[in-house]
Amino acid sequence: MKIGEWHERSFFIELKPRAEFASLFVDCPPHDGAKEGACSDVVRVGEHWVVLEENSESGEEETHSFRARIDDLSLSPESICAPTWTDNHRLFMCKVHADASNLPLVPKTFHRLARDMTTTTDLEEFVEASSGGGLYVECAGCGAKLIEKKPGDCSVGALPSEDFLETSPGGDFYCRDTCGAQCDPFKHSHHGDRTVIGTQERHDEWTPRKDYALMSNTTIVVHRETMMPDAVTFEEKMAVCGACNQPLGALVKNHASFIALHDSVTTIRTNQPKSYLETRFCDMAQFFALLILGQCEAQSSLKLVIRSLDKTPHILVWLLDSYVVLASGDLVDGREPASSANCPAFPAIKMLYKVFDANTAASDPRANGEDASVGLMDVPLGCALKIVELLLQSSHTLPPACRSVGQFYVGFLNISDSI
Repeated sequence: MKIGEWHERSFFIELKPRAEFASLFVDCPPHDGAKEGACSDVVRVGEHWVVLEENSESGEEETHSFRARIDDLSLSPESICAPTWTDNHRLFMCKVHADASNLPLVPKTFHRLARDMTTTTDLEEFVEASSGGGLYVECAGCGAKLIEKKPGDCSVGALPSEDFLETSPGGDFYCRDTCGAQCDPFKHSHHGDRTVIGTQERHDEWTPRKDYALMSNTTIVVHRETMMPDAVTFEEKMAVCGACNQPLGALVKNHASFIALHDSVTTIRTNQPKSYLETRFCDMAQFFALLILGQCEAQSSLKLVIRSLDKTPHILVWLLDSYVVLASGDLVDGREPASSANCPAFPAIKMLYKVFDANTAASDPRANGEDASVGLMDVPLGCALKIVELLLQSSHTLPPACRSVGQFYVGFLNISDSI
């Protein structure tokens, strides 16, 4: 979803769940010859319109209007309150009652928000549709081929959770289902029932093999033998592209034959017309929103330090509300067609964030693991940098007065392209 930067005659609306009023911001550029501090513009609000009327610079009693239409939000002009001009009468702010397409906006837990996220198709549907369609994986940075399996040569399964192969209880289930309880029969003997010791069938659906890979929402886990020769090299447990040396993922904990490749730095294709990310997500911001929500839910924390695989911290994110509904865009000339003025509203997760450099990372206890309230997420370097880039871009969408709070910047990631 393409969202432009804040500039001349931009507007921004923010509506929070269960909030009675939305916040409206409108940029009102000064006119040549206007007296300092003089207010010569009029902002009008309709049910689905925001209009800026500028007085003629020639001194005649004429106005020139600029407008934006928000079909997804219903505004109540009679409810406008707290009107304020700031930034030398450049920025107009007010509160206005708003409804989002007559839908109740209720707070949601991170788990429910991630579950309800309106992806084009869910993981299980993608895996089922890709059955028998082969598997093709490339490095997103240089295009080098990592996996090339023709239809019938490789199939794909879906993991129940992101860390199913690594953590308990997923790890216990994995061990039981893949070894048939042979590694420790008494531990897996179901309360001492010796009749089942060593008799469990091996569950191959949780075992990556040369002809079988497992996908979660954000990674694909493959066997070493699935990779093309010299496609990746290893720096300790980190897998890097053999062509461009870009980090792509890491070895699965306790399983040196399994490689977890991150979807953000690879291009995954099956028999679908589009790649995995293009099929499931409206854009990369939605993918990263799902990634952050999932980690915050798993670690029971609103704060998350995103590190590269070499443990270098890059950014701290601090989720604020469970989600907000935003509308942003430019007021277009009133003489333009009405269709050009439409700006859709969309839901997003809003957050404070702080980007680290070498000095701030060394001095901030949240970056170096000393703050137990902050979760940690390790991703390939390209993934961390893309998150930083998208959050910085989102900050430039906001009015200048709303871009920072203390030492933090304010940003957002959309979770859908419409409400």
